[in-house]
Amino acid sequence: MTTELSAHLSEEALDDVLIGLSTPESDAHLAVCNACRSRVEGFQSGLQAFNQASLAWSEARPMTTTTISLQAAAKSKARRAMFAPLGWAMAATVILMIGIPIWTRDHPTPSIHEAAAAATAVDSEAQIAQDNELLKSVDMALSTNDESLLSEYHLSDEHHSHLKKRPELRSR
Repeated sequence: MTTELSAHLSEEALDDVLIGLSTPESDAHLAVCNACRSRVEGFQSGLQAFNQASLAWSEARPMTTTTISLQAAAKSKARRAMFAPLGWAMAATVILMIGIPIWTRDHPTPSIHEAAAAATAVDSEAQIAQDNELLKSVDMALSTNDESLLSEYHLSDEHHSHLKKRPELRSR
């Protein structure tokens, strides 16, 4: 960059000036070059006009559209209160869905065989003897010489002589 009037600031140098990163050379050039100074001032005036227009627009908007009405706030609060139990139920469901697999992983249930083996090991001799006596009494009650239902209702083989007997083996 030179301070001659024939050489102007590059686009990058103008951008640096506009964002506040000017160098002493660019400041010196702007002091003597009307073309570059007018380009910077034109951009700054356009930016200032934009800022004023946007400020005027925001001040002209009615305040009722930017604030939430009390009725809408009350509806929103009622809606949240209505769905709060649903939220808690969903949270509890998620906790159970995560917690149960972790619990079962850390606390495995014994299998049927392990439980039977543990029960067998715990049985004492006195318990075994008591169980054997109970089984003997049940066996005696079942094996009495009472008449069976077959003979009581005459369902034995000798009463069915009218039925044909099938030969066991056929001869040719």
